[in-house]
Amino acid sequence: MTRKPNGSGAQDEKRPFFLMRNIALAISAVALLSGAPPALAADHRDSPSVDEDITTDINDVFMFRDPADATKLVLVMTTHPLSDPKFASSYHYNSNALYRFNLHTNTTAVPTSSIDFTFSPTTTDASGKQQQTFTAYLPHGVTVTGPVTMGSTTSPTPPTPIVTSSPGGIQIYAGPREDPFVFDLVGFNRFAAGLTPNFTGNNAFAGFNVNAIVIELPTAMVVGSAQKFGMWGTTFTAGSSRAQLTQIDRMGNPAINTALIPTGLKDAFNAGIPQNDARDFAPTILKTLSAFNTPPANVAILASVGVPDTLKIDLSKPDGFPNGRRLQDRVLDIEIQLISGNSSFTDGTGPQQAAKVYLTTFPYLGPPCQATPTAGTAAPGDCAATAMVSSP
Repeated sequence: MTRKPNGSGAQDEKRPFFLMRNIALAISAVALLSGAPPALAADHRDSPSVDEDITTDINDVFMFRDPADATKLVLVMTTHPLSDPKFASSYHYNSNALYRFNLHTNTTAVPTSSIDFTFSPTTTDASGKQQQTFTAYLPHGVTVTGPVTMGSTTSPTPPTPIVTSSPGGIQIYAGPREDPFVFDLVGFNRFAAGLTPNFTGNNAFAGFNVNAIVIELPTAMVVGSAQKFGMWGTTFTAGSSRAQLTQIDRMGNPAINTALIPTGLKDAFNAGIPQNDARDFAPTILKTLSAFNTPPANVAILASVGVPDTLKIDLSKPDGFPNGRRLQDRVLDIEIQLISGNSSFTDGTGPQQAAKVYLTTFPYLGPPCQATPTAGTAAPGDCAATAMVSSP
């Protein structure tokens, strides 16, 4: 970020810089007290406990309407952060975990419906092909089972997505896709440490994949006739039975835990429930925003978005964060603009995001990056960052 030279109006133009510097100093102070380096991402590796098991680490959740059919709702949960294409065949879903989309049509964030996913153990057939299946448990007693799309380290092209369709307009995909999230994490960390250059527009997540659960279904199936509702994702591990679940991670809005919750409380936040956020975490969030010198009007906006921490949507308004969240939304630019009061802030990754592959049809996320793209051709979009071109 460049400081404006002194001159007419220079004092007003400097103010956003100093607000951003306050953010950097506040994050550095939290880091020094906690012993952890400063970092800001959507929700990738956001607490000590999820670092131990990437299979239950929620990177992002998204919620938007089918661009071609406004009566259909699309829900996305990505896990397995920073999956290296060179090891694509090793990223399986946890057969001892439960992945849940929670929805609420009330203002208290008490769930009014949910969609659960479980996965079978991964098996290998006689030909060496890996296999895994999912089972989705939807409202009204609807159950859908289908195959997981498996990653490959040997194919020069991405695996064809296996889409499971079910009566009533339900579509489900589970498997590897390119990480849709974009942010200059290294630049932010350098800025927080007072180093230059800092933001250079390099996407820290370029060339990495995630595992994505994508479901499209009639909106009315999960929220009835409600026009305003919220959603968040949770992951659990099971004990000796499915009735014994331990919550591992949760996510609603991007960067609430990573940016606004101190390291010592991050695991507690992930184990919490949104209906208790006002009681358990609002004071902490407000204290963090005070340390950032966030303008009071923006504090109110951020509080309405992040407490309770659920991704909210009003169907009478266009999709786009903070009204739901589309894959291409510049969420951290928006949040840092609000936190800092600098309405022009950007991390500079816009061109990389523009080059990223987003689909207009199901499953919407771009194909996964491959370790061995076809010889003589460039890998698409951000996949070029870590691609290894095979020999002719």
